[in-house]
Formats: sequence, structure tokens, C-alpha cells
Amino acid sequence: MNKLLILLMLSVAFVFSANAQVANYAGKYEFSEDGGKTAGGTAVFVGHDLTINADGTGRLTAAGYQTSREIFFKTKSIGRKLQVIFDKYDADGTNMFTPYTRSEVLLTLEWRTVKGKKVLWTTFGQYEPVVNNAKKAGGSYFKKAK
Repeated sequence: MNKLLILLMLSVAFVFSANAQVANYAGKYEFSEDGGKTAGGTAVFVGHDLTINADGTGRLTAAGYQTSREIFFKTKSIGRKLQVIFDKYDADGTNMFTPYTRSEVLLTLEWRTVKGKKVLWTTFGQYEPVVNNAKKAGGSYFKKAK
């Protein structure tokens, strides 16, 4: 009986810990890429919006120069980091040119302090920026939306 009670308490603690972790990231974030202009003078700009819900689900969109993406995801807490994991394409389930498979890690997020400021550190996985060459070690790309 005592072992069962201990297992139950550990399970509940784990669930609350995972939910608390997601709560640290819940919100709306944006990341803009400016690739200058094409030879014809067209602006090469792409905006990425990341919405993380308190329940651990979310949506990642990208719109701009030759780009239109809508991806739905789930999250998974790994220590202090939050993995953004592909769930499905837009509401219709349509593949939008990039063949992600379910459960692929799109990107990993972590709150870090850089030069005295709290930043959302992003390490890109299968999801890649359109214009910028993301650093393999990650960087401060997404900012809290206003």
C-alpha cells in the first residue's frame, strides 16, 4: 500500500512539474527575418509567430516572401527546456512543402540570461528559418509579442 501511495505521489508531482514548465513558456512570440531585397527590388521579409498554450499545444506560422506555413504542435518538457514537437499541418492537415513527420522536434526553447537579460533561447531542429542561417548552437530569435 505504501509503495502504491508513493508511486501515485510521484506521478502527481511529475504532472505538476511538466505543467509548471509549460506555464513558463505559455504566450505569443514573434521572430522576423529581413533578407534585404531581390534583384528586382522586392523585399525579402518573413515573419514567424509562435503561440504556446498553457495545455502544451500550440501553433507556429510563417508568412512573407514566398512563404506560408501553419503548423500545429505539442510540447514536451526536458529539464528546463521545452521541445516543440510536430503534430499536424494546418487545420486541413495539408502538407505545405516541408515533409515533417509526427513527433519530430521542430525546435527547442529555453529561458536563458544573456548579457544580463532574460531571453528565449531557440535551437532549431527540423524547423528552419527561411532567410537567416540559424546558428547550430542556437540563439535569441523569438521575442515576446507585444
